[in-house]
Amino acid sequence: MNIENSLINKIRNFEKKLQANMKNIYCPTHLSLGHEWVAVEISKNIIKSDWLFSTHRNHHHYIAKGGDEQKLWDEIHGLSSGLNKGFAGSQAITDKNIRFHSSAILGGLIGVAAGAAYSEKSNKSKNIVLCCIGDAATEQGVFWETLNFSVLYSLPICFVCENNGKSVDSVITERQLTPILPRIASFDVKTFTNVEDAMIYTRKNCSPSFVECKVLLECAHLNMATMLDLCDQSEPKI
Repeated sequence: MNIENSLINKIRNFEKKLQANMKNIYCPTHLSLGHEWVAVEISKNIIKSDWLFSTHRNHHHYIAKGGDEQKLWDEIHGLSSGLNKGFAGSQAITDKNIRFHSSAILGGLIGVAAGAAYSEKSNKSKNIVLCCIGDAATEQGVFWETLNFSVLYSLPICFVCENNGKSVDSVITERQLTPILPRIASFDVKTFTNVEDAMIYTRKNCSPSFVECKVLLECAHLNMATMLDLCDQSEPKI
């Protein structure tokens, strides 16, 4: 089994185990089933000193960055042995040891990621910043403000957009009238459909890039013990 398949299986097994144990999880939890390959592509090109800023759907990113699975498991279960002593839950895990941060707020770390990129450039380092977002984050003002700032200051930041076509149950065609990439390109940002190419470009040119990864979520958008009877356990088709 090659490294890529091994990591995909590692992520899927972790998420499937969480899914099976959802009756014991009391924090809002967004599984990444169907998104794993994006994290695998990131892992192939990221180095330990790079930053990775994630979203409420973050388990695959954390595992791919080299995070501690057991501490993540304990954190999601609200245990004091968890990554953040059980206070962050699934959505807001932080691991400073591997430069990983996530947030429950939609687009909440976009500006922070740009700040980290500005710092890395000021220090003349070779590190880059990965800012992972969902398609709905491109509907937030802070995203476009940050995109513009990143271009003006030529920041080493790569925006990785995991587009699963939905924001909870609102499909993207009802929310956005035009495709994402042409709008990004209008800001003079280099756009890609391949994660590796985007990361290589940003590292080589110390310039922002944007990659759109079209994914299909294979589970309910959100779940936890108190929502098992309320959520459709199989993600409705787009």
